[in-house]
Amino acid sequence: MATSKKQVIPYGELLEKVQGVIASYPKGCRNIHVDSLQVHAESIDGANWHVATYRRSGDDNDLTECRARIASDLRLLRLAYDVQVND
Repeated sequence: MATSKKQVIPYGELLEKVQGVIASYPKGCRNIHVDSLQVHAESIDGANWHVATYRRSGDDNDLTECRARIASDLRLLRLAYDVQVND
């Protein structure tokens, strides 16, 4: 099976994609937000980034459920995208 080359995109664009994944699960991820991505100079476990912090707001949220729901989508994003690193 052929794999396509990863797309390198700006930090803000990737953060929007991650937020979009969370928004696509309104029931399990209500009031859960990603504040930042940690970016590495080299790939770690297949990507040069990972979600660094989640933030909960309001009383209606379940971070454990949300993380379980978005795990496969985040894996797909990590396979498809790397963050542009400024040297």
